[in-house]
Amino acid sequence: MLGRGDRMPAHVVQPGETLWQIAQRYHTSVQEIIEANHIQQPSFINPGTILTISSRQIEISNLYLPPQNSRPRTEPITHVVIHFISNAGSNPRNPYNVQDIYRIFLNSGVSSHYLIGRNGEVYRLVGENRVAYHAGRGSLPGFPAYENRLNDYSIGIELMAIGTREEMLPFFPAETYEFISPSDIGYTDAQYRSLNLLLDEIIRRHPAIVRDRQHIVGHDEYATGRRTDPGSLFDWSRVRVIGQYVHTVRRGETLWGIAQRYGTSVNAIASWNNLNPNAVLKIGQRVLIPIKRRKTGYVVQPGDSLWKISKKFGISINALASANKLSQTAPLQPGQILTIP
Repeated sequence: MLGRGDRMPAHVVQPGETLWQIAQRYHTSVQEIIEANHIQQPSFINPGTILTISSRQIEISNLYLPPQNSRPRTEPITHVVIHFISNAGSNPRNPYNVQDIYRIFLNSGVSSHYLIGRNGEVYRLVGENRVAYHAGRGSLPGFPAYENRLNDYSIGIELMAIGTREEMLPFFPAETYEFISPSDIGYTDAQYRSLNLLLDEIIRRHPAIVRDRQHIVGHDEYATGRRTDPGSLFDWSRVRVIGQYVHTVRRGETLWGIAQRYGTSVNAIASWNNLNPNAVLKIGQRVLIPIKRRKTGYVVQPGDSLWKISKKFGISINALASANKLSQTAPLQPGQILTIP
């Protein structure tokens, strides 16, 4: 459940600052700053302007699992793993009963640190100072020491959600899927909002977690072939990571105006979204905004493709191919080193 903080901090705009940078600093959105301060021209804010910042907080309810469902933590926290969970196997018509899901954890001996409900409510199941049993066996490209040990280095977040029919086959028979309401399949807007706010807080406490797709991963990326969550219905573009931001177009907006707001260029936005720089935008259209990030290197693993790697790091395939002077369909060799822009 999202709530407002009682305090309304103020920020004095510094030379060269953009609303995007200020929003990131205070873990809020550009639009909330605009609305809270009745800003008419968001593309330019005079240095010295005092802005009211409507800070956002997330309310967390404690629903702790017993001690046997976790163990003391001894390693640093560097990753977050995203999962889905439901009780659809036993009750497909009411698949998100919190008590039923809690019993799944109890009966199976597994656990997660957090659980996010359909309306964005957040439950704490295990303290971050303890290792939860959520990742199991698997491996993570670039982190060979974490093989079968990701639990030790990570925080697990379960979202109450149901994937595609094929993705749910490891959990219940295909015919059970027929009894599930279409509205119960996939993820909700409220869940994405709560997930981003929860990640804000987690990363503030554990700065070793880099906010990118190498450190915020899906269970299916670690336990490939064994697990299918969060699955293809989970929209990674809605998770705020370094390298991208998703902007929803409002009435009258242009690529130029959006580029000015976020301190980037029309050509950069057009390239990331495969748009003509002169494209006319539609109200409600979602546009990826490239945000400057530190370049890093990545060692190609067996089975990798430019598409898979671009998804992993939350960047466009165009940007990845361009940074490495490759075509988008270029074959990759295991051991090859790519620059991640």
